[in-house]
Amino acid sequence: MSQSINIQVLNIKDDLIHYQIEVTNGITSNSLDFYANKNEFIEFGNQLKQFPSNIKEEVIYELGEKDKHSAYYMLMKVYCYQPYGYTAINVKIENGGTDPYHNKAVFSITTMPASINKLGKILSSWNPKIESEIEWIAE
Repeated sequence: MSQSINIQVLNIKDDLIHYQIEVTNGITSNSLDFYANKNEFIEFGNQLKQFPSNIKEEVIYELGEKDKHSAYYMLMKVYCYQPYGYTAINVKIENGGTDPYHNKAVFSITTMPASINKLGKILSSWNPKIESEIEWIAE
């Protein structure tokens, strides 16, 4: 089963972009709509292009606040889970809705460092005002 991250631009108004991200590990998936600027993923991507510099390195992307008053929360933590360089992206996505609209998922994508580096290149060079969608498939 395919493990992937897909990010789409749903709307652009001035410098505010309405994104939808869908993340799956082939068994579990979740998506989240959120608003951010066009440079939202550049720093995260730049960090992933050189990952890992050592076996204990972690790269974290966090969006929103993890409290009951926030509209959404997303955390992606990239780390090595074995000393041989096997890597994973731990994904936590939660919307701020209440039941029956509350949604929360926690899962991981396992992959190799070269695939993480490829994700970094995609994210760091993406201009969502020109290209409306990107997709990364874990190798």
